Order: sequence, then C-alpha cells, then structure tokens
Amino acid sequence: MPRMALLAEGILKLHWDQTVPVNVAHIVKKMGVRLLLEPSLEACALLRISASNQAQIRLSQSLPHVHQRYVVAHALAHVALHHLRPGMAQAIHISQDFRLDFTQRHMTEANDFALRLLMPEPALQYAIHTMQARDVEELAHAFAVPALFVKQRMAELQLVLARPVPRQYQGFTIDLDDV
Repeated sequence: MPRMALLAEGILKLHWDQTVPVNVAHIVKKMGVRLLLEPSLEACALLRISASNQAQIRLSQSLPHVHQRYVVAHALAHVALHHLRPGMAQAIHISQDFRLDFTQRHMTEANDFALRLLMPEPALQYAIHTMQARDVEELAHAFAVPALFVKQRMAELQLVLARPVPRQYQGFTIDLDDV
C-alpha cells in the first residue's frame, strides 16, 4: 500500500468522526494546521510551513464549497506527505474542472491522498453496497465532491454501482434505465 494511503487512513482513524461528507475543517484543526479564509488570493490556496514547522493554509473564500473542500484536502496532503520543508510556501492552483497535471509526482500524491480523505473506503463501500446509491451524482452529492472524483475513487477501489432491478408491471418488464 502506498505511503499516502497509509497516512490518509491513519489521519482518518485519528480525526474522522465517521460523518459524511468528511469534515475536512475539523481534521485540519485536529492536525494543528491553521486554516484562514482570504477574500482575495490569486491562487486557490497558499500553503506555508513556518520556520517552526507550523502549517498554515490560506484559502480563497471565493471558491465554491466543493472546490474549497478539495483544495483544503489537497493542501493537507502536502503537509502530511512533507512535500514542503520549514520556511517554504506553495501556491495551490486547482482548475475549475479539477484537472491536474499528473506529470508532477507531488500533485499526483496529493490528489490520491485528498480523494482517500474525502471519500474513505468504508464510507464509500457502505454508500454503494448497503445504502445502494443509484448513481455517481448521488455519491458526489453525499460526499460533497465532484463526480469526476467519485469515478476515480470507484475505479481505484474497483467498485461498481448496482444496476437497478427491473420492475414487473402487469405482465411486462420496464427497465428503469429506459424511463
């Protein structure tokens, strides 16, 4: 299992209250990271590690809620994975469509970590198998993430949504996908 997976699972075990969507702000606070909303930032966020190793995330308050959640989880990944050393800062730019440059290893690791944090495997398994989520959009809404991320996480975990069971009406079958 990759290092980021172990770290994400460890953080969830220590700080996740088992609610969905995952309360990222609560996890940030429990990890001792300062989170500040900024009215105007050129980037989505600015991550700074002080000389005394105190992490601070300055988050653009103009971002939509789902975008803010991902950006904070992404920044937290950089902190947990020690991508920055004390005294360093990094602007975090995440496009409106959440596309990343996967040629940069740190971006890929931070994305994987963020998805694990925002959609913990047990919660996603429960939503799909026990709660029988109907579609990706329903899961995206429940976890407060873009549908693209639900698809990525489900592919990684090899999860599939159950197909609706056709219902019998007066001797003929209606496939609910056709309705």
